[in-house]
Order: sequence, then C-alpha cells, then structure tokens
Amino acid sequence: MARTPEAVIIDPDLGTRADIKRALMLAHFTVSGEAGYGIEAVTVAKEQVPDVFVVSAEEPVARALQTIEALGDALPDTPTIVYSSLADAASVRRAMVSGARDYLIKPVKPEDLTRAIYGVMGQEERRRMRASGERQEAPAHGTVITVFGAKGGIGKTTISTNLATALVRATSSTVVLVDMDTRFGDVAIMMDVAVEQSIADLARRVGEMDRDTVRDYLVRHHSGVMILPAPLHPTEWRNVTPQQITKIINLLAESYDYVIVDTPGTFNEIVAATLESAGLILLVTSMDIASIKDTALALEMLQSADVSEDKVKLMINHSTAANTLREEDVERVLEYKVFWRIPHDLNVATSTQLGQPVVITKPYARVSRSISDLAAALSGTVTEKKGFLERFLGH
Repeated sequence: MARTPEAVIIDPDLGTRADIKRALMLAHFTVSGEAGYGIEAVTVAKEQVPDVFVVSAEEPVARALQTIEALGDALPDTPTIVYSSLADAASVRRAMVSGARDYLIKPVKPEDLTRAIYGVMGQEERRRMRASGERQEAPAHGTVITVFGAKGGIGKTTISTNLATALVRATSSTVVLVDMDTRFGDVAIMMDVAVEQSIADLARRVGEMDRDTVRDYLVRHHSGVMILPAPLHPTEWRNVTPQQITKIINLLAESYDYVIVDTPGTFNEIVAATLESAGLILLVTSMDIASIKDTALALEMLQSADVSEDKVKLMINHSTAANTLREEDVERVLEYKVFWRIPHDLNVATSTQLGQPVVITKPYARVSRSISDLAAALSGTVTEKKGFLERFLGH
C-alpha cells in the first residue's frame, strides 16, 4: 500500500494495550487511536476511521464481543482482529461469530500481527471489489509445490519425481512435474522420457501461450505424470528470465491440479521465482552437518523475504545410512519443526538405475510408503492400508 496502515487498539488493560502498541510499531503500523470497550471504543473508531481494529478479548468476554459487534455496525468496512490468551475453539468461534476476521493467541509477535493485518485487509479489499463488480472471476488454480534445498545431492529430484507419481496414483489428480534444475536437470533421465522440447523452448514463446497450447511442450510419463523437462544443455538457461518462469508456472497451474517444481541445490533468480509462485515449499535437508548449515541459511533467507512459516515445510531425507545427527538435534539447531521424514532405502538406487520412480517399482518399500503417505497428507486423502503378506510380497 502507498501509506502505512492505521490501527485502533481496543483494550481496557493499559499494560497489554501498551504491549500491542509496541508490537504494532515494530511491525511498522501506525496506531491512530486507543480505547477501552463500549461507547469509548465506538467514539474513537468513528473519529479515526482506521484500516483495522485490534481488540482484546479476555474473560468475561461478553463486553469484548458486544464491542466487536458495535464496531462492525459503526464501520462495517473495517476488519477486526482479536488477540486473547483464550485458545479454546469455543472462544475463537464466539469471536468470529461476533465479527472478528482473525484471532491471535497471546503473546502476539510483530510478524503475526503483520500477516494478520495484511491478510484481513486483503480479504476486505477483495470483498469490496466483488460487491462493486470490479473483480473478475479468477481462473481455477492448482497447487504449486516447490521442492527446494540449499545443497545438491540431498535427493530433491528423487522426492519430486516420486511425489508427482504418488499424487497421481493416490488422488487421480492431474499432475505436472517441472524440471527447474538449472545445473543438472535429471528429471527426464529418472523418469526415462525423451526430451524433444524443454522449458527453455517454452520460455521463448511463453508470451504467445495459453493454458491449452502450453501442453504441447509437455511429455507424458506412463504413470500419468506430465513432465516439462529441463534443457539438455545448461547454457540454454541463460536466456530464461524469472518473469517467463512465473508465467509458465501460472499457466500450468490453470490446467493441472498439482504443479511440482524441482529446483537445483543453489539459489538464483530462477529459483526465487519458483519460491514466489509456490503455494507450498518443501525444504529438503539431509542429516549431515553441511546440509543442516545450508538449510539454516535457507530458512533465514525465506524468513527475511517474509515467506510465511505455514508455507515452508521442513523435510529430512535420509539419503544415506550414515547419519551424524539425530532428528531432534536438527529441530533444535534449526529451531524449526520437521514436517516429514523420508527413510533411507536401498530400493531408491535400484529404481534410479531402472529409470522409474520407486513408488512404481517397489510400491510397498519403506520409502515408497513414506512418499505415498506424504502425497496423501498434502492432498488430504486417506491411504489404503495393506496387509502384512501383501506388503511382504511387494518388496
């Protein structure tokens, strides 16, 4: 926005009001007014007409809920964010029914306030545009999952190819796998498909493409996964721009339920474009100290770019049998919760030599079950449980 958003704080407790004021100022918002509940709150609200109300709700909450309703009646276009020490579902629901747009649990961090305020202001702007007829209906958009890691050789391509295949098998969804590895580009080899046209060829004509014609550059794998290969020669990436990459990903997301993007073990403008376009980032690390160090730097980079923690999921890939760290050590060092663990499995190497995903060649192997469960978790589906004999025969 062109100006600093303004907030009015509603809290009868002067101590917690001061804490929220400091958090808002640290988050670079303007506090244009403060008040307690009731008539005082409504009077200050009408005088200031802020961009957002930030309202405390503690037991007994009746007075706070009445004030939230009164603020909504007085300034219906100004959203309300509630902060409270009450974390139970009933308290959250009562606040939302009264008109709150978001609910933060104390202690409230400046970054939480930032996300919440811009989130509710964005919702209000979209509501206003829909009501006035300014907002055109947006095309359907699939889920973009970027598989990212700050170091090479940690299994990102293995995860990308198998996750794409597992999503097709588990959900019958349409899936496209984009090889964005600007250094090696091994997706085509690992899926055993021929490269006739690559992402570099598509980028040259992306301005002429639409959601239908972009499919001419894809290769179909027998699993049902569509593949957009990397160029055979890394030098072809020189003329590919981040803007072209963003356009390509958006076109694919308009045609496919899932867009899986495999990235190199480095950071550049192309990778930045894939991270910006992603709805979900799977940040992969192995269990060696060098990988953990690089992952810590990657997390710092993502946080400095204001990428939401909800968007970044940390994955440990046990790519070798020799681990120098424990998983709890990784969480402690990175100060980040591990979302998923891929077990070490010799079947991966065998499948790679065959040019097929391990979820196809050995569907009941430990690693295959882990990746299939990951696909189910990301898609919200339920995996089918197999009996002992069936699992045994599948190895």
